[in-house]
Amino acid sequence: MQKIFLHLGYHKTATTFLQQYIYPGMQQVNYVKQKDIKPDLRMIRLRRKISDEQINKIRQHFLRFDNGQPLLISYEGLSGSPFAVKKTKKQRGILRDLRRIFPPEEFDVRVIIGIREQAELFRSLYIQYIHQGGVLTAENYLKYCENNGSIRNFEFHRYLQLIEKLFGKDSLYVMVYEHFKQDTDKEMLKLLNYMGEDNIPTYTKATGVRKSNKSYGVLQLKMARRLNRFFKSPLYKEGIIPAVRIPKLGKLSPRLFLQNKLSFTLHYKPYQLSESLRQTIQSQFAEENRKLAETYQLDLPDSYWNK
Repeated sequence: MQKIFLHLGYHKTATTFLQQYIYPGMQQVNYVKQKDIKPDLRMIRLRRKISDEQINKIRQHFLRFDNGQPLLISYEGLSGSPFAVKKTKKQRGILRDLRRIFPPEEFDVRVIIGIREQAELFRSLYIQYIHQGGVLTAENYLKYCENNGSIRNFEFHRYLQLIEKLFGKDSLYVMVYEHFKQDTDKEMLKLLNYMGEDNIPTYTKATGVRKSNKSYGVLQLKMARRLNRFFKSPLYKEGIIPAVRIPKLGKLSPRLFLQNKLSFTLHYKPYQLSESLRQTIQSQFAEENRKLAETYQLDLPDSYWNK
């Protein structure tokens, strides 16, 4: 029976780091890079009705990479999106289609999920939202997530229960981002051992763990949110300046001017949510997190309980 590892997210839980620096160097698992299966991933994530014929084609596309080793597919977009919620399927629909692609009679599927305390996850996603051209305040962005239902994606206990229902009780590996950040090598080795790897692949720590693109600080975010109103983007189409691409520099946007070494040298203080907003988010998920810790025997930091 073919073994498949599905690393589905979440966003902002070290998935990009693992995809860029660790997974390609594994010896016992064949990592299928996103660029090689991008159309298939987009279909699973976006198309609400996928025919049996299309499901079979996706399966065959994935199995092109079968070399006798377990396959690893890693794409955080399969856990849902707070940015394009009208286009993205709900988590349940994505999981059901993954189960159709990898039926239990043919595949031993193991699902890897990284979680992060919800207020911190929201903070990081909000910065990304501003990076991409958003104009809402953090408070209004939370209301936006609540109105479109994407905030439910952060209900980890509900999501993991759904995964177990579709893929089986022993199908889950849960990585707590806060533990990973505190002791990266220890948590990374635990994850790799779970997939059958004995050692951590060699990588350059100076560029690996550290973010290559530093997040906006307080000043950069404040300026970007205002400047974004003048630039057209998928998140703000009312802008007057088109998103043209400048050779060797990239797309014309506030990010081009604000996310650079000079900007961070002149002023950089990490952006934090207001205490009231943080408390609001933590209170919303405290009970869900208690269920999560109890069901999956997770040693979660106090912030998960709103302490």
